[in-house]
Amino acid sequence: MLDTLKTLDRDTGAALSTGIGGTGFSENLALPDGIDVAVQHIHLSQDLLTSYEGDDFLKFHVRLSGQRILVFQGRHTIELDGPATAVLMHDAGVSKFERVVANRDERAVTTMVARARIAEYLDEEQAAMPAALHSLIARKRSQPRMAIAAPTRQELEIANAVIHCRRRGSLRRMYIEAKVVELFCLILDRLRAESDGPDQKTRVTERDRRQLVRLRDFLSCSFAHPPTIHQLARQFGLNRNKLCSGFFALYGMSIYEFCDSLRMDQARRMLLESQLMISEIALSTGYGSSSAFSAAFHRRFGYAPSQGRRGLRNIEV
Repeated sequence: MLDTLKTLDRDTGAALSTGIGGTGFSENLALPDGIDVAVQHIHLSQDLLTSYEGDDFLKFHVRLSGQRILVFQGRHTIELDGPATAVLMHDAGVSKFERVVANRDERAVTTMVARARIAEYLDEEQAAMPAALHSLIARKRSQPRMAIAAPTRQELEIANAVIHCRRRGSLRRMYIEAKVVELFCLILDRLRAESDGPDQKTRVTERDRRQLVRLRDFLSCSFAHPPTIHQLARQFGLNRNKLCSGFFALYGMSIYEFCDSLRMDQARRMLLESQLMISEIALSTGYGSSSAFSAAFHRRFGYAPSQGRRGLRNIEV
């Protein structure tokens, strides 16, 4: 049961209604390098009313379901009902009143980046600001600053994976960071495609390729407890967008999926070749608990670790 909900945005939110009953969760995470993320999966028994003051943040909002009504400066109203991808430039000094409608499943992931940081990301990538994004940022600040489109299949899949992530500890933070950066890159690429044409793809230079090969070799040895995306970007001299999208372009999977695959393969070998308890194998492969490890193992192989150990031993005999 939810007693008092955290606001969706940063600390600029001031709740007008508290003690709202309902089920679910609302979580805010501050990721490295100036990216914040808010994850919501709630079902309220009465409307939640919240007011915000702008803080010059660009917000990328992917929602799977629910209904919320936004009112800017007391007069400009925008309604989000059902699945949508929205990009909002919330300028400093612009007020926003928000109503999350009760008796609906509100499921959404919002990535928040300071206006200045967006320009820095694009400079690091040596990419021009997409015309669609520039138009949004440059619009008169007293007007609603939001562009809305139907979400793509990939955007919905990533948002759903973040919302339903059941991992804990450092693996959870790494998973959410990787997925949020991937989502952030997808929306930026979508804005570029709308500005520059549909054939724009991630450009991987020869230098990028060498660094990504080094990254893959490094992760092959440190997959159980890998550094964060932010730390990897600094270590290998690539911005986070290029690190994530470039790795996917070369290897057909995300950094997290690559590490998770290696963890699972090692766990299966350890089940066959060692006498370690399942809890010990879970810890040695980077999982915080036996239950998290067992769930991941079952998702990967279709059977529980205990069944795998018995089955593999029977085959060996």
